[in-house]
Amino acid sequence: MLGDTSACASGVAGGKEDEIEDMLSHLELNEDELDDVVIGSEVAQEYKKEARWLAIGKVLTPRSFSAEALFEKMKSIWNLSRDPICREAGENLFIFQMHCLGDWKKVVHQGPWTFRGWGLLVEDYDGLSDPEEFVFRGMHVWAQIHGIPELYRKKEVIDDLARRIGAVKEVQMIPKLYFEGNYVRLRVKIDVSKPLMRFVSLTIPDVGKKRLAVKYEKVSFFCKRCDLFGHDHEECGDGVWDDKQLQYGTWMLAVRKSSQPVQAPRRFTPKAPARGGFSGGGGFSSNTPRKRSSGDAGLDKEDDLQNTAESPLKNGLQVVPLDKEVDKGARKKLELQPGAPENNGGVVATLMGSDTDGTMEVPPPPPPYIKNKDRSKARKTDEFEIPSASSAASSEEDRRAQ
Repeated sequence: MLGDTSACASGVAGGKEDEIEDMLSHLELNEDELDDVVIGSEVAQEYKKEARWLAIGKVLTPRSFSAEALFEKMKSIWNLSRDPICREAGENLFIFQMHCLGDWKKVVHQGPWTFRGWGLLVEDYDGLSDPEEFVFRGMHVWAQIHGIPELYRKKEVIDDLARRIGAVKEVQMIPKLYFEGNYVRLRVKIDVSKPLMRFVSLTIPDVGKKRLAVKYEKVSFFCKRCDLFGHDHEECGDGVWDDKQLQYGTWMLAVRKSSQPVQAPRRFTPKAPARGGFSGGGGFSSNTPRKRSSGDAGLDKEDDLQNTAESPLKNGLQVVPLDKEVDKGARKKLELQPGAPENNGGVVATLMGSDTDGTMEVPPPPPPYIKNKDRSKARKTDEFEIPSASSAASSEEDRRAQ
């Protein structure tokens, strides 16, 4: 491949060399201009070794763009073992210097490569010919031939059909059907100066000629009128065309199979931190919508709108009006603590766990709080006395007064 490219490039470079020779025929050079820089044969061999990993590129578009944007984008797409050395070599011409064989094969022989929807042509370059005189041969694309009868689905038949599309690089007889239809997958190098092939013909005995549709995967922008790359049909000529004149279109592109609908995953919803620390962390929220109104929550009934502030353990609470006569024995046994809750002029009395007469013994008050420092002093002196509730309350008042 290196020799073919060199021969082609050297042939097309003859035009510019002839111009230089014509200029030298009537110019007189001075001694400084005749002083040559001589490159030794050993050094030339080293330079040729480095040129093995050279490539030249061109973007299929007449529009202007940033070369730096192209370099950064292609470095990200190629993802080589080492970043290539990139430089501009002319109007829409670029030189790429790779550092190993694997990176060079990936850039030159894989693809197709696109930049902002435009095709990027990349070919081997010998580093000797003039980049502006370089002739690009084509672009690698993946194509599909649809509707081949099973009886004639043979490698030799497929190879002959693929040659009508371009130079065959690879044939997949049993491809994974990521796209719609029944097809054979091909990797070919097409000539970008010619329109894309839309159909190939197969003549079958006792059946006749059968037209087989050709579809393409991941190709760059092409014109629906002339089918050439780099521009749209509205940019071709004056851009005014009838529908019958648009002989090419997106129907030539392979359609990827639509994926099955997947249930939306649950989302992780963080919870707000509780007072004194982070409580509960977060959790996965279900896809069931939350109730937004009392009607959605089923609170439109009259029974549900009653007071439900009591906990389930207080369902035995009842309200006893003060103006209603109550058994004097039960009133004596019911010793309410100061600050007992009142409700609508009545006293709340609990009946759960009470005696048969509906009263309950009030438990004694808890012992006062003793500091650990005081407990340790009591153990040492053995003279500590537990203060009463009244003394604890008085000491607390004295402390507040201070």
